[in-house]
Amino acid sequence: EDELVIKTLEIVKRYTPYARYNTELHSIDKNKNHPLDLGDYDVLAFSPGKNIILNIECKDILPAFCPKDAKRLRETIFGKDNNDEGHFRQINKRRDYLSLHLLEIAQALKWPIDVNNLPKIVTIYLTRMTYWWTKFPAKDVKAVFVQVDMLSKLIESL
Repeated sequence: EDELVIKTLEIVKRYTPYARYNTELHSIDKNKNHPLDLGDYDVLAFSPGKNIILNIECKDILPAFCPKDAKRLRETIFGKDNNDEGHFRQINKRRDYLSLHLLEIAQALKWPIDVNNLPKIVTIYLTRMTYWWTKFPAKDVKAVFVQVDMLSKLIESL
């Protein structure tokens, strides 16, 4: 998964110099105002030309070999029931926090964000391979599923 994050960063840096990986907000803020339990943003980037922030979660998921594996994979990504969000518990938490604290995060990262024209946040769930559940999500999530090979095409289309 670390190699997937590094490859994702390489791709994103083709489009913007404002890209960071494994970013823990409490580590970049001198005042330590950000929560410790937020975790890290695998790849976080700002594209001034497109006025978007890319919030990319990289997951190297093992393929399903039988129906039981497929169910496990679906539950890992989306959760077991409506109270369990699976991977999206932390992804949603980081996305929501980013949108609420965008200006102070941008300032800490030294990103040139126009306060009069705030960027759109695009959350991406990036995988090495495409799976059934990334093509046909089990739940409506506020994320774009993309295979690493298609990341450049997605960024260009935004």
